[in-house]
Amino acid sequence: MTKLNLSCKTQVEIFYYSELSGMLHSQKIKISLLAYLFLLVNTTILLACKAQDQNIKNLPNNSITSFITPSGNIYCALIGEKKNILRCEIQSMLNPLPPQPHLGYCEFDWGSGFLLRQQGKPEILCISDTIGRSKHKLSYGETWINSGFKCVSKQTQLMCNNFNGHGFFLSRNKWNVF
Repeated sequence: MTKLNLSCKTQVEIFYYSELSGMLHSQKIKISLLAYLFLLVNTTILLACKAQDQNIKNLPNNSITSFITPSGNIYCALIGEKKNILRCEIQSMLNPLPPQPHLGYCEFDWGSGFLLRQQGKPEILCISDTIGRSKHKLSYGETWINSGFKCVSKQTQLMCNNFNGHGFFLSRNKWNVF
């Protein structure tokens, strides 16, 4: 079965067109009554779809592989040859700073963000470089979806997760993995 990424309105119109065609061929219903019911139901559902489609229009498209939060404190990018790993850095560092797994584990900057693969839990970064800045700002209230990752920007935090529902949230004052 092929899954198409259609707007809510398009899906409703296709569904009702196929339902209408089936009814006309299989039942003897007056067209005026059928048309009235079709318009009534279609109008109700399209009003509900309007809000959903407006949110979809606010989503950045899949060609955007990196972003920065409005505060400039957090930036994320898809990395790896296949762009299938999400790396998010926080300039203010993880707070509180977690202990390293063992003494000498990280010789570089420990706790500057997370690495999240398409499957599995996030890892705390131990890095000597940075992914730099992105030109795309992920405004508060916006959702970024790409390569199986989803990040939601809020004024108080950035929350990202992968296919399995594992992920993290970052803010200046706290962080968590799930």
